[in-house]
Amino acid sequence: MTKHSNRNIPVEQWPESLEILRHLATLSEPIPIKDVAHYVSAPEISTRNRLAKLEAQGTVRALRAAANLGPGKQVTCTHYVITQYGKDCAGTCGQNQSTAFRVSANSVFSWAAAMGASH
Repeated sequence: MTKHSNRNIPVEQWPESLEILRHLATLSEPIPIKDVAHYVSAPEISTRNRLAKLEAQGTVRALRAAANLGPGKQVTCTHYVITQYGKDCAGTCGQNQSTAFRVSANSVFSWAAAMGASH
């Protein structure tokens, strides 16, 4: 059996990305990479790379914010918040997975048109 790669679809439709987007969609405040990685049970470096790709696609936005490492230990680090486009992408998770992965679009408008046609 050959393994099917999802890397020929947009990064915002990868199962790992959808998991991140769904989690961020439930939050009202930006959260640090460490917390995102912990939630999705992935290494922090993998999560950081995925978030960078998602940011490049406009599904998340990076912000610099303070985080507490412990009593008296505060650092500035990158926090992420979902954008409306990211929420729209996370909303496709209720669809049939194979339908979502067949959609390949290079703009929000063509993506929306393709999603409308698949219903």
